[in-house]
Amino acid sequence: MKNYITILLAFLFFACESENQHANNSDPTTYSENQLENLQVILDTVKVDVGSELIRSGAYYGFGLSDDGQSVYFAEGQSVEIHEIDLNEMKLVQRIKFEKDGPNQAPNFINYLDVLPKREFLLANYAIQAIFDSQAEKIQDLKLQAEEFEGIDESMGSLYNNVLLSQDKKKAFSLPSPFGEFTDGLAVLDLENRSGELIKLPALDLTENFRVTFSQNGGMTSSGDMIRMQKIKDQLVIYSGSTADIYLYELLTDSLKLVTFNHQLVENKKTGEFKTEAGSNEERVEISAQMRKQINFYGFNWDESRKQYFRFGAKENGLNESGENLPADVFLFSYDSDFNLLGEKKIDELSNLFFNSFFFEGKLYNYKPVEEDPGFVVMTLNY
Repeated sequence: MKNYITILLAFLFFACESENQHANNSDPTTYSENQLENLQVILDTVKVDVGSELIRSGAYYGFGLSDDGQSVYFAEGQSVEIHEIDLNEMKLVQRIKFEKDGPNQAPNFINYLDVLPKREFLLANYAIQAIFDSQAEKIQDLKLQAEEFEGIDESMGSLYNNVLLSQDKKKAFSLPSPFGEFTDGLAVLDLENRSGELIKLPALDLTENFRVTFSQNGGMTSSGDMIRMQKIKDQLVIYSGSTADIYLYELLTDSLKLVTFNHQLVENKKTGEFKTEAGSNEERVEISAQMRKQINFYGFNWDESRKQYFRFGAKENGLNESGENLPADVFLFSYDSDFNLLGEKKIDELSNLFFNSFFFEGKLYNYKPVEEDPGFVVMTLNY
């Protein structure tokens, strides 16, 4: 089920102009047969062999797969390291330790990681955005400040937010916002010519209605849905927990496309009105909990063996009489390579959500520490 609105973005950075062209806007259709109707899920747990290394298994933050899909790289935030895990051997094979000062200084905490070809890495936080090699040497300082790019308003003080790079490292993409405000669109940055453009994402504007903030003493705490971005194959997938709809940005053609869905088991978007400014932190927590009782959509996982995508969604069910979280209602959705919806299924036996997940040899891996070491919950899908 999809509905394409194609916006061809002919980014002529040298001429400082762009072109938007809108195409077919047909109603979403419904699948004739649910691919996941008879889905059976088998769960297993595997532990990573770390040898004699001492690993903070709970400190992994952000990950990416190698070019060949045989290794996964995790950022270890507290020590500013990247750990490479061989998925065939299920073994830690390298710890890349970055410098905290000097010419090869890395972010003191890795907020954003993008795994690039040839074992290179984009590491970013508010202060440093740079490309490093597997020897922890800085290759390129990106300097993602708004004043550095012609065509980007200087109020965009967070160009590093959700930052990703094209495979040739000539363009950067991020989801910036003015300070204290919501995501303002997709920033497309030409790193060679230091020019850029901010593209609005109107289909995701409703996300702001499902995020609540409590402000106190000059600081703020927010919870709820966000607009996020992931790189899969030669495209960016821009999505939100508030709606099934997504934007696809094709890296090879610089084109943006809106894809809408018509799910049958769940609503296609959140509804209703909620306070977005809480009077206390307790009120923020309560409002956020009410929002999560509606459907929350998560990112996509590409299964190379099946040549299709999978995505999770969840509805939380509040607390029991003892104040403990009741099990969430978890849903799995499947799509073909063009994002046509193929099937959907409520998975009753799944107790934890697959937030940090990826496919390896046809099975879905979700990071989860096992005892003191890194590990994975492995999901086998039979249908």
